[in-house]
Amino acid sequence: MINTSAGISTVFQQGVSGLHNSSRSITESANEIVLSGTLERAPTASTDIVEPLIRIQQEQHIFNASAKVFDIGDQALGALIDTSA
Repeated sequence: MINTSAGISTVFQQGVSGLHNSSRSITESANEIVLSGTLERAPTASTDIVEPLIRIQQEQHIFNASAKVFDIGDQALGALIDTSA
């Protein structure tokens, strides 16, 4: 019998890792936007918010793709359970 639980586990790990990394990057970009309008920013920091906004859009796509990976893993696990029962 083929060990599919390791493969499904890896799919879930990749999905969760992508969700976590994207969420962290979105938060960092949002903080850059907030700090760009305050005196607390580094003296060399730019007040340009275009780059952080672009990163947020990119990370949103990665987040959504990671959620799809997780969803597909969930569907595959459900199918395996259905065929094993």
